[in-house]
Amino acid sequence: MTRINLLLITTFLAALTSQASASPVAVVSQDLVGHCDVLAPLPAISDELGTSASFPLDERISAVFGVGQVDACTSSSNPTVLNVLLDITNQTNISFTDLHYVADVGTGFTNFDGTINNQEAVRLDNVGVNKPLIAEIGGLQPLVFEPGETWRVILDDWTNAVGLNAADLGSIGVPSAIFPDPSSGSIVAIPGIPEPATASLLAILGLCFATRRERVE
Repeated sequence: MTRINLLLITTFLAALTSQASASPVAVVSQDLVGHCDVLAPLPAISDELGTSASFPLDERISAVFGVGQVDACTSSSNPTVLNVLLDITNQTNISFTDLHYVADVGTGFTNFDGTINNQEAVRLDNVGVNKPLIAEIGGLQPLVFEPGETWRVILDDWTNAVGLNAADLGSIGVPSAIFPDPSSGSIVAIPGIPEPATASLLAILGLCFATRRERVE
C-alpha cells in the first residue's frame, strides 16, 4: 500500500467519524389549517440544534432572549401578553435551512403554524402572514443559517409553566425533558450545505480517481 493511499484511508476514516457525531432526530410534522401559515414539512430525520455540551459541535448554537415589541402573527397574538425576542447564533461551520422552533412540554406560544411530534411549532422565516424571523445578522444568503450568523426571532405570547426562559435549548430530543439540561424548546433544521465530513469524502474520492487515472496512463 502506498503512502498516499494510506493517508487517504486515514482521512476517510476521520471524516466518517466526524460525520457520525451528529445527533439526528425523528420528526413528524403536521399543518394546522387556518392557523397563521402552512407548516412546511420536514424530512423524517432532521438535525436538532442546541446550546449545551450534550449537542455535538456540528449542531451547537448559542441563544439569548429578551422582550419583543412586534407581533409575528397579528391574527393570533394577544396584545396583553408580552412577546419573546430570541436570538440564536450558529456556532458550527455548517449552514442550515428550514429552521423550525418547537415548544417543549410546558411551553406555549401563539404564532405556531402546526405541530412537530405533537408539539406547537413554527417555521422560522419572514414569508407569508406569520413572520417570526425579523433579522438575519452576519449572513449573506437569505433564509440560510450560516456559520457565525445570528437569527432574531419573535415568539408571540411565549410562556413556560416551570419558569424556564426561551433561550433554554439544552436537551436533545423533540420534545425533550427538563433534565439533565434545561429545555423549553427545540430548534430543528436541515443541513443546507454538505457537512465537512461529506465534503472530505467527496475530495477523497476525487483524489483516489486522479491517482488511479495517473497509474493507468
